[in-house]
Amino acid sequence: MKTLCVITITLFCFSVATAKETFFSALESKAEVEKEGGTVDGGSFVPGKFGNGFVSEEAGDVIHFPVEDRFVNLDEGTVELWVTMGMDTSTITGELFMFMTYKRGTDAVFLQFNKGGVAQMRIKSANSWHNATSAALNWKKGEHHHMAGTWGPDGLKLYLNGKLEGEAGFNKGPTVFAETFEINNASPPDPKFPTNCVVDGLRISDHQKEVGELVLDDPAPVQPLGKLATTWGQLKAIK
Repeated sequence: MKTLCVITITLFCFSVATAKETFFSALESKAEVEKEGGTVDGGSFVPGKFGNGFVSEEAGDVIHFPVEDRFVNLDEGTVELWVTMGMDTSTITGELFMFMTYKRGTDAVFLQFNKGGVAQMRIKSANSWHNATSAALNWKKGEHHHMAGTWGPDGLKLYLNGKLEGEAGFNKGPTVFAETFEINNASPPDPKFPTNCVVDGLRISDHQKEVGELVLDDPAPVQPLGKLATTWGQLKAIK
C-alpha cells in the first residue's frame, strides 16, 4: 500500500509539474519581440491592456514566432491574449486573425473574429475544420477584452473575458503544425488581413486550461518549469 501511494503521488506531481505555460510575450516593443525570437514585419507598438501591444494597420503588418518549443503538445493546449478593439464588432465584415498558425497543407489553430461580429476558436485537424463560435458580440472600439481558446479531451472551447461563449465536441488537436505562428494577421505568404486591433499579453500553454487557470489580471509571465529531464530530476530528488 505504501509503495502504491508513493507511485500515485509521484505520478500526480509529474502530471502537475509538466503542465505548464510554454510561451509568453507582452508584445511590448519590437526590440523585446526580437529578443524573444520573433520577427516583426511593419505594424507598431501602442498602448493596449497592459503596457504596449502590437497593432497591424496595413497589409503585411504581422509578428512571426517559430512554433518549435512553443507548441510542444498537439493533443491539447491553450492560446490566450488581450485585444483592444480597433472597431465595433458590429462593423466586422470578414475574418480578423488575432492568432494563427497555418500554412497550406498543414493543420491550424486560429483565434479570430468573423463576419457578423462573432469570435471563434478554430482547429483544422486531418483536413477537417472544427469551430467554437460565440454569439454576435457588442464590443466597442477602444474596449479591452480577454480571448482564450482551448482544445483537448474536454472539447474545443472559446472563452471571452473568462466565460465560456462557444464550444464544439471535437476533442483532439492538430496533427501537423506550420513552422511559425502569427500575431494580428494571417500567415505567410499572404498576411493581408490587418485587424486594426491591439494584441498584447499572448500566452500559450501545453494543456487544456480550466477557466480558473486563465490569466485575466496579471500581465507577468508564469515561469515555465523547464524541460522534461529537469522535471524528472526534481522528482527523483523528492525523498
